Amino acid sequence: MESEFSYLGDVISAGGGCLQAIGARCSVAWGKFKRLLPILTSKSLSLLTRGKVYNTCVRSAMLHGSETWAPRMSDTSRLQRTDRAMIRWICGARLLDRIPSGELLAKLGLEDVTSVLRSRRLRWHGHVARASGGIHAVTKLVVQNDNRGKGRPPKTWRECVKRDIHECGLSDLDPLDRVAWRAGVNAA
Repeated sequence: MESEFSYLGDVISAGGGCLQAIGARCSVAWGKFKRLLPILTSKSLSLLTRGKVYNTCVRSAMLHGSETWAPRMSDTSRLQRTDRAMIRWICGARLLDRIPSGELLAKLGLEDVTSVLRSRRLRWHGHVARASGGIHAVTKLVVQNDNRGKGRPPKTWRECVKRDIHECGLSDLDPLDRVAWRAGVNAA
């Protein structure tokens, strides 16, 4: 039986990964989006201004706490679907219009949600690497589990960070050098 509870607006569960957290964050984002709908669909505001409002109010609510997630592909695709649906609504584009999401993101001056997730995770990795004491010690902790089922073990946050570092070409940068690390993450 899984035990779960809500902490600071995030759903934390034993063994559930980030699935419940992503579901809760998407629900919060839809609530913020619908409350801001008159502003986000206003024709008197430019698309860039609407994109800034969306990024500041809605997307930040959707990605709150995402620095610590180790999402599966299905989790990432749920975030992308939610993000793209809101972006199409802001731009007044229907799926039948066949406008690629990349074009709509460019009109709003936004990045894809996966790259935002990656940069947040990499910034948090730099913060944890520079931290002394408790936070850094927890990342070195190894949990033994002899009752593991069949198949691949769940993806860990550390694996996500290693993949992000490799994909962004940051393997030569030291996260302990704050200025260089931040510049590398922002460039990626």
